[in-house]
Amino acid sequence: MAQMSRVVPNKCVQTRAEIDGRAYRMLSFLHDHPSRIPEDQWSVLDHEGSKVLVDEVTLSLMAECQCELLCRDADSASREPSIVAVRMVPREEDIVPLEDVNE
Repeated sequence: MAQMSRVVPNKCVQTRAEIDGRAYRMLSFLHDHPSRIPEDQWSVLDHEGSKVLVDEVTLSLMAECQCELLCRDADSASREPSIVAVRMVPREEDIVPLEDVNE
C-alpha cells in the first residue's frame, strides 16, 4: 500500500522562546505565537541533538506519524534552522484497509 504524506506548516516559524538565556525553536500547527496557549501546554522535543518546544496538540498529531522537520534550503547550513513545516507519513502499522474496518 502506498503511503500518503502530508506537509503541515509551522505557524511559529520565526518564533523562538528564550529559557534560561537560550533561544529554542518553536513548532505549532495551530498557534502563531506561544502566548496564545498556557506555558504548561508546551513540551520539549529532543530532535537530533537539539531541543524544540512543541505545543501538546501538535505533538499528539505528530505522534501518529513518522515525521521529518523541514527548513528552507537557504537555512539548511544553520545548526538550528527555522522549522517551516513537518512532513508526516502515517505509520504503516496504523494503516488499515477500509474494507477491514467495516467487517
